[in-house]
Amino acid sequence: MAFWRRNYKDSVFTDLFGSDRDGKKNFLELYNALSGSNFRLEEVTLRRKIIDQTLYKTFNNDVSWEINGKLIVLVEHQSTVNENMPFRCLEYVTRIYEGIVPVKVRYQEKVFKIPNPDFYVVYVGKKQIPLEEELRLSDAFYEKDGSKLELVVKVKNCSDYMNLPVYNNCDILKEYCRFLEIVEENYNKHFPKRSLRHAIELAKEEGILTDYLDRKAREVTNMLCAKYDYKTDIAVKQEEAREEKAIENALVLIKDFNASPELAAEKMGAPLDKVQEALKAQTSPA
Repeated sequence: MAFWRRNYKDSVFTDLFGSDRDGKKNFLELYNALSGSNFRLEEVTLRRKIIDQTLYKTFNNDVSWEINGKLIVLVEHQSTVNENMPFRCLEYVTRIYEGIVPVKVRYQEKVFKIPNPDFYVVYVGKKQIPLEEELRLSDAFYEKDGSKLELVVKVKNCSDYMNLPVYNNCDILKEYCRFLEIVEENYNKHFPKRSLRHAIELAKEEGILTDYLDRKAREVTNMLCAKYDYKTDIAVKQEEAREEKAIENALVLIKDFNASPELAAEKMGAPLDKVQEALKAQTSPA
């Protein structure tokens, strides 16, 4: 995908709660709101955990910090919550642990201590979901037989943030969510950068993330462009997958039920020319 060739691999979420100079402070405020904790910056040890994105190629919307010996993984979702998130987090945390545990000690008799993990999805999409829910790795198993491997992801719905406790005790999340609203309201796919720059100026006029946007307007514009490129790329791939399935179903109608290509294409919602091409490819000698 094109955005992997850019310098802007972070999303605004990852930068704001991770990479930015205030990322540590912002993360702690968000984590306190999500977990009900009351950690103070001067009282905790915080270390950012980053894995090599060449090994873990996903749109970088995750933030990982180790806080007082506990590993916190935050993942943002802006459309629908991915029910495979427990497996993705399992992949992710395994790679983090690989970076924590030296190779030479993995075969020693004495146990090497690792930080306890805790996983959160911060959902800011428009689909109606519960305010809080849990996704479990065991839900993906063929059978629930009491297997010992488990991973639980806590999903926090922050889309209607005014109805959540975090609205009152996490100003940075409140401002971030409002910023997303301003961006969505003003984004124009025909003039992406111009519309995003305009959204940033509107946010600053409203007092939203002013210091952050003053410092990083250009970087934020590029990160948002990468995000929208990614969303477009995913939408195209989904449409291509739907079209391929429709063509496949049309061929079944033709082969098994003697339907004409025209009727099969109409019934399955597939492009007639592509159905005819696929039919010709099937019947042509190798």
